[in-house]
Amino acid sequence: MSKELTVVLFDIDGTLVDMKGAGRKSFVRALKTVFGWDDEIAYVNFAGNTDLNVLLQVAEHHGMKLAEEDRKRFFRQLPIELEQTAKAAELVIYPGVKALLESLSSRRDAMLGLVTGNVAASARIKLQQFDLHNHFVLGAFGDDHADRVEIARLAMRRIENKMREDQVMRGSFLVGDTPHDILAAKSISAAAIAVATGKFNVDELRKAGADHVLTDLSDTRAVLRILGLT
Repeated sequence: MSKELTVVLFDIDGTLVDMKGAGRKSFVRALKTVFGWDDEIAYVNFAGNTDLNVLLQVAEHHGMKLAEEDRKRFFRQLPIELEQTAKAAELVIYPGVKALLESLSSRRDAMLGLVTGNVAASARIKLQQFDLHNHFVLGAFGDDHADRVEIARLAMRRIENKMREDQVMRGSFLVGDTPHDILAAKSISAAAIAVATGKFNVDELRKAGADHVLTDLSDTRAVLRILGLT
């Protein structure tokens, strides 16, 4: 691996892929299995959210204060439900994602990580549906913390810990599709690359302070130029 590294962190849902509601459906099923709640959680916005924060929102809605064991039981069940809902899900991978990840993960001067609201097991399941799971060295997840900013900070600490003593970080970037991702990028002094493949359009992402806004990731060379890797 090169002595100079460019670190590129990616969100998953709305940025790389879309499983057309399978994640929400698995959440609803896990709530029923673990807590006995029949709740379609229509009051929860998943865009830019984290699994732990969603769980806390739902628990508050039901007037329940969760113990640590309650959280653990739920997060053990959630990926089990996702495995099932994924089987019938419509799988959408956004334009250019596969080519970009293959290009970046083949480089010795780049390190790829995840900053996602999914719990680690669910993130792995989602990426496996598209054969994308082997591109990422590490990450931080929705069972690490309820706040995406803290997830980003944890991911960066994990990357710094993985780097050799003779390596330096040439630049860092966070690629996401929501204002929450942009805020997370700012919190770790990474450049925010926003893609309008999720719930927010180009103008909204620009107004949210993204350093670079793209309609999608289809132009690999353009993304590599932004990353300084051409």
